[in-house]
Amino acid sequence: MLYDAAEEANMYLNYYAIPLIVLAFILSVLVFHIRKHKDTAGATCFSLLLCSSIIYAFFYALEISSTTLNSALTFYKLEYIGIPFIPAFMLIFAIKYTGKKHWLSTPAIVATFAIPLITLILVFTTGKHTLYHKGIFLSSETIFPSLVFEPGIWYGVQQFYGIACIIFSIILLLKMWLEIIPAFRKQVTIVMIGTLVPFLALLLYIGKMVPLGLDPIPYSLAFSGLLIYIGMTHYKLLDVAPLARSLLFGKLPDGVIVLDGMQRIVDYNHSAMRYLELTSEDIGKHASKVLVLWPELINNRQNTDGMGSIEVNRNIDGADVWLNVDFLSLLDDNENMIGQMIALRNITEKKKAEETLLETNRYLEEATARAQNMAAQAEMANRAKSEFLANMSHEIRTPLNGVIGFSDILMETELTDSQLHYMKTVYTSANTLLDLVNDVLDFSKIEAGKLELDPEITDLAELLNQITDVVKYKAHEKKLELKLNVVSELPQHIIVDDLRLRQILINLLSNAIKFTEKGEIELKVETSTVPDNTYKVGLTFSVKDTGIGIAEKNRSRIFDSFSQEDGSISRRYGGTGLGLTISNRLLEMMGSKLELESEPGKGSTFYFIVVLPVKEEEPITTDVPENPCKVLIEDKKKAKYSILIAEDNQTNMELASIIISRLLPKAEILKAGTGTEVIRIFNEKKPDLIFMDIQMPEMNGYDASREIRKLESQNRTRTPIIAITANAFKGEKERCLKAGMDDQITKPIVSNVIQHILDKWLFMIEINRNDDSIDTSIEAVHFDKEKLLEAINENEELYCMLTSMAIGSITSNLEDIITDLSNKNVQGVKAHAHKMKGAALNINFNILGNLAKELEEAIEINGEIIPDLLEQMKNEIEFVKQDLKK
Repeated sequence: MLYDAAEEANMYLNYYAIPLIVLAFILSVLVFHIRKHKDTAGATCFSLLLCSSIIYAFFYALEISSTTLNSALTFYKLEYIGIPFIPAFMLIFAIKYTGKKHWLSTPAIVATFAIPLITLILVFTTGKHTLYHKGIFLSSETIFPSLVFEPGIWYGVQQFYGIACIIFSIILLLKMWLEIIPAFRKQVTIVMIGTLVPFLALLLYIGKMVPLGLDPIPYSLAFSGLLIYIGMTHYKLLDVAPLARSLLFGKLPDGVIVLDGMQRIVDYNHSAMRYLELTSEDIGKHASKVLVLWPELINNRQNTDGMGSIEVNRNIDGADVWLNVDFLSLLDDNENMIGQMIALRNITEKKKAEETLLETNRYLEEATARAQNMAAQAEMANRAKSEFLANMSHEIRTPLNGVIGFSDILMETELTDSQLHYMKTVYTSANTLLDLVNDVLDFSKIEAGKLELDPEITDLAELLNQITDVVKYKAHEKKLELKLNVVSELPQHIIVDDLRLRQILINLLSNAIKFTEKGEIELKVETSTVPDNTYKVGLTFSVKDTGIGIAEKNRSRIFDSFSQEDGSISRRYGGTGLGLTISNRLLEMMGSKLELESEPGKGSTFYFIVVLPVKEEEPITTDVPENPCKVLIEDKKKAKYSILIAEDNQTNMELASIIISRLLPKAEILKAGTGTEVIRIFNEKKPDLIFMDIQMPEMNGYDASREIRKLESQNRTRTPIIAITANAFKGEKERCLKAGMDDQITKPIVSNVIQHILDKWLFMIEINRNDDSIDTSIEAVHFDKEKLLEAINENEELYCMLTSMAIGSITSNLEDIITDLSNKNVQGVKAHAHKMKGAALNINFNILGNLAKELEEAIEINGEIIPDLLEQMKNEIEFVKQDLKK
């Protein structure tokens, strides 16, 4: 000791303080390293335990190095920032570690820290009461000058509290030690030792079994923390979850038994005990001596991957039980086998289900065989019927040809009016009968499988003219308008069975004329490309009429053989009901089928799509179009453009991208969230068109446009820039044009507005319409769902994503507005209201968008209505959220 040489000083070098400083440093290092395990249960409490121990050790070292009462008492008080909390943190650590975290309710935590907090207050107010110390002085009769005092009543309370916390912690750890499997007990033992060390030191101190004046507890806490830290890091102590083990292993419905490397039983759960009739005395015994009745479990060998599986049938508790047994090797870090785990799963119900399934399969196989036999017999009968009809139709058609031919010749001779009328009736009836016979003959050929297609090179335009020539006389007879509507892109020659295609179209047109009393008949032909095939084309043929239409319930019936919509139709209009059936069968042979759209009283549209080859030396070309503007736009849409969208709101960005991708499927969409990103992407990609949001971070749309125009001045090219604003204020467009932009659109962003911009600035097409004619009106509704779905092509997944993003963005904007109002940041409120307006209008939250617009305008001129506007906005956001949930 060196305190004799420094009596006039407040401090001296006490050799007993040096280890405390070193230990405090070690604990500090542990606190730093324990942060790597901060996500594990109990790590935070252990860190706080170490911090409290550091405070205790450090200020105790300063206390025993003091030579005056005042300095020693000061450091003594500072020790109590940590001392009373050490037992509390020790207890909470033990609770969390042993899986009892649910005990830590708010009242429990308050109760745990109540005594330490009271102790801290009493120590810092020593001198004003005698609850903790009845008298305190600096004694020189101890091993070194140290504080001596007579304990007060609360001192005893604190000591009892500390002992109780440590004892309870040890009890929890001991209970855990008894519950877990032997493999984990070494880990728990280390923690128990770490917990006992300060407890033993406290007992030594209370029993005055240490040198007078020396407090051993701060020394012991360092060793305690080190032991617990070793358990946490080296043995992964905090990974042990006794509660999880109890739930997942002990209560698992599957039986589990664990063997060591010498095939001795190490552990098992309740289910395994029931299946294998094990007892606690079997722990440690060789499996072959215990599982005598289960030789399959002893003699099994795993696969090369350390796994194996068998099925075992046993009588357990008087019931027939099937068990699936899985064998899993347990390996150490060096891939050496250290044991084996055997899992037994009850699959009795599965086996019963398999037996039932096998029986059902046998029954189905027998039923299928019977059905196939009956189908074969029916097919033979049907084929015989079809052959009979074919033969009979042929025999009937031969004399009919004579009747028709000679009737035609006879009508050219001199006949009286009555005779000519009779001959025309005979001629018409014979032709009607011939049509009927032809239909029956075609149908019988199809049924018998004897009808084959004969594709050949066909002039499509000539074929269409021939078809209309055949039916136009009947149409004009009924004073119906017959239209042929053909798109500009049409191959000249296709390879098809022109006879059958003509038959299908004439049948559809004849039906349309038959069932239409007034109006028009339209034959329309459209083309579509076939991916990766230059010499094939998709052709859509449709026949539209303004006739009687077909009811929903009868639509499938009209495709049945010898069927019409109902009996009255057959009586009124005639016919066999075979026409549509034959047409549909012919289309099936071409790889297509007949489709129908109809509305009773307004008409019907029959259509089909066929993919046909074209002549290889004659790929699809564009004839001189009736509407050059339309064809030019369609051609340009197939080109690859790059379009830059500058928008800082993610929802608005996604919506604009989706609309443009729909209009220009091959376009490259470039995205920028700030003005500086716009400049960078412009330099790198040189986009063909830019949609520029006005209000963006780092650089607004005006400045970004000016910078782009400066860059363009070097190469004399000009990229169209279209301003996207949420303002419809007078003069806004002029301001955009002055900044170097070419045009302006206002939110919400809709498809027809984007289409107009593309036509005008990308395709350079002069379209005779005024910008003001574009419908951008905003209906005062909470949420215009139909308009949003139309913009994204009815894509439900995109709908969910965009609405979710919009709600998040709008909620965030509202929070920012409230914050800016509290800070009296007028420009901030205005900016965030502007963003909310754009996001809301783009996603069609129309009422909310208008409220945001009112707030943006009112912030500078009419502050009195702002609270009411905010309340309305909150209510509207909540209403929209509930509407979306529905």
